[in-house]
Amino acid sequence: MTDTLRRLVAWLHSDRYPTWSMPESTVQALQEALGSGWDVDVVRVPTLAGGDGSREIPPAVLDAIAGAEIYFGFGISPELFRAAPHLRWVHSAAAGARASLFPEMRESDVVFTNSAGIYGEPLAEWAMAAVFYFARALDVAERGARERRWPYDEMAAFGHPQREVAGSTMAIIGYGGIGRSIGERAKALGMKVLAVRSRSPDGTLEGADEGFGPEGLGEVLERSHYVVLSLPETPVTTGLIGASELARMRPDSVLLNLSRGGIVDEDALVDALGSKRIRGAALDVFREEPLPADSPLRALENVLITPHAGAVSPRFWERETDLMVQNIGHYLAGGRMENVVDKTRGY
Repeated sequence: MTDTLRRLVAWLHSDRYPTWSMPESTVQALQEALGSGWDVDVVRVPTLAGGDGSREIPPAVLDAIAGAEIYFGFGISPELFRAAPHLRWVHSAAAGARASLFPEMRESDVVFTNSAGIYGEPLAEWAMAAVFYFARALDVAERGARERRWPYDEMAAFGHPQREVAGSTMAIIGYGGIGRSIGERAKALGMKVLAVRSRSPDGTLEGADEGFGPEGLGEVLERSHYVVLSLPETPVTTGLIGASELARMRPDSVLLNLSRGGIVDEDALVDALGSKRIRGAALDVFREEPLPADSPLRALENVLITPHAGAVSPRFWERETDLMVQNIGHYLAGGRMENVVDKTRGY
């Protein structure tokens, strides 16, 4: 390598989780997309795969990024940003952006892109699995099996919790790439989809039966059997679902959170679930992760808990590589890239 080469530095490596470790085929695809005159420097030291990036920055990463024009990682920290004076573009392999939008990043002209749409397919499958889990009362069946009981009365007598998915109403709060993927599956199953976005739509949103702005949240909560949270956490959305919002939900409704734990007031949710004011909750994200062993959520019978693994897929790098290569083409041509984050809005 000579000093005239432009540099893309990638820190997307895990010794333990192959889903979050960049394969050699992706490295080759990036080098081919960039062409001659570029060096792709892949740092093979472990990172924490998450939207907030790694808690510790190894010296090898700091050394590598010093001369980088482009950086690919799971977000970027202030420490890394300050170590890269020539940086022009940061791409995050995560869907979230909040932790990477510290003051220096927001105020700079460095382009920031994320991978929000990449996670749509596996998270949509997670959401539909959770819908069926509660619709067919699999929580009741599992509890009966664990307690060596035959819970037929609980699943079939008057007042039973089972319902058909077709004909049910699903609210999708946050109707971006992930939300639309969920909506497509819900519609295919005969569900009615109510979509809520941060801005009032000009007419019906694609794939949804009805579209709403933030002012319609209360109405949507009152009408829906399933409420899916698929929106980014920002100063506006933190604590969006609290005691008053949970109180507006139907008694037979289920809350599904696959975005960020801070969007929901967990104490209020525990209270609503414990008193059976709502049917249940499926949670892939939490205020504190890993979820503490003594969390009251663990003691509830009507909660489905997964360890922030809803996005795991063997096809992740297939989709991520396509996005990276496409955006490299836009970058080199001076065009507008896909998934550019609005640094003032946080997504």
